[in-house]
Amino acid sequence: MGRKKILIVEDEIPTLENLKLLLELEGYTVDTATSFYKAKEKLQKYNYAVVLLDLFLDDGNGMDLLSYINPERTKVIVLTAHGTVNTAVEAMKKGAFDFLQKPITFKKLKPLIDKALSSLKNSEKNREEILNKLVGKSEFIQNLKKELPLLAQSQKNILLRGEEGVGKTFVGKLIHHLSPKGDREVYEFNCFGKDEFLLEKELFGSQIPGKESEGILSTAKGSTVLLKRVELLPLQIQEKLATAIERGYFQPIGGKKEIPLEVRFITTTRQNLYEMANQKLFSERLLVLLNEEEKEIPPLRERKEDIMPLLEHFIEEYCLQSGHEKPILSEEVKKFLLTYHWPGNVRELKNLAERLVLLYPGKLVDISDLQLQPQTTKEETLFNIENWRKAKKLFEKEFLKRKLLETGGDVKKVAKMINLDISNVYRKIKEYNLEEYIKKMR
Repeated sequence: MGRKKILIVEDEIPTLENLKLLLELEGYTVDTATSFYKAKEKLQKYNYAVVLLDLFLDDGNGMDLLSYINPERTKVIVLTAHGTVNTAVEAMKKGAFDFLQKPITFKKLKPLIDKALSSLKNSEKNREEILNKLVGKSEFIQNLKKELPLLAQSQKNILLRGEEGVGKTFVGKLIHHLSPKGDREVYEFNCFGKDEFLLEKELFGSQIPGKESEGILSTAKGSTVLLKRVELLPLQIQEKLATAIERGYFQPIGGKKEIPLEVRFITTTRQNLYEMANQKLFSERLLVLLNEEEKEIPPLRERKEDIMPLLEHFIEEYCLQSGHEKPILSEEVKKFLLTYHWPGNVRELKNLAERLVLLYPGKLVDISDLQLQPQTTKEETLFNIENWRKAKKLFEKEFLKRKLLETGGDVKKVAKMINLDISNVYRKIKEYNLEEYIKKMR
């Protein structure tokens, strides 16, 4: 079964036999189906490069067969009778590649098939390039490469769960770019660090006189909304969003106009939304609607096979950007990195790669240069302290050091991350004498 295999779905036997003969003479492998039932059976069993599809079959509507065809792997050319062009256009909206009016001439059909095969080849190449961005040797990464194309094609709303920094946003974008809408922009919406009115306005838009604005649900029409940290969305807005998804339309703040909701949601969260829903801290309705498919991304410490491939990948990226030589990692350093607990996950690893490239280009890196601390030392020290105030201060210091480490010493990012005024962050840095700690990162 080669990549040039073609299925002809046609109940007019003379037309079907003529097309089959002409295509076989051109070197294609041709399969045929004269009914909806037989076509459905073959589409579920075999893979075809191109399907020539008559929409009007004696035992069913050919349009319904499109749901059994992955447009990324199979291109459908609709064969339509005179006067049914509108139906063919509707089929294209549902994933068909193109259409051709009957009577069919091979002079017109051949270029269309070549165009479909060329598009298929480009589509496969693009798919491969996207999946190659998933770096790692763990079983999780290998399985993810198989699962993402399926999740992308399903068009269902997807919930991505995992700790901070594991790469939920990265995976969400890959899913979008692998989907039929992948050539369109993906729209990120962060539920963190905004008051309730601003969140609602940026999400739904506003028609309040003098404060009119378009929300992301309108801007992203026909594409994907990447809803980040959804656990922070206020309950009132959660319920409004759930209602909008259920009804298929929404109303901006202060407006009565009903706007169609035509977006796909890929949602990320650090929290267990099921527990939050049980405690009435998260809308159960919204959880069901956003969680049509779910994927949990494990922390880096649970997939150690990915640590070194990722670090090497990030180092190469930063060397390419900066023009610096690669730092040299000793075997001792490599062993340490595999035992480190990575509280900031992939994000922390990426920040480490950037720091090593900038500070040690072409130089040997020692363990002390990594500026990473064993996990157990902090925890044991913290819990061995009997004085509440001392324990609190130690926690604050270590918490702040960790956040500075994750952001490469970017105080502004830290303030935003921990939802604290930047002046208070600077005050804490001074209080805990962390100025030199930050300088070492830059």
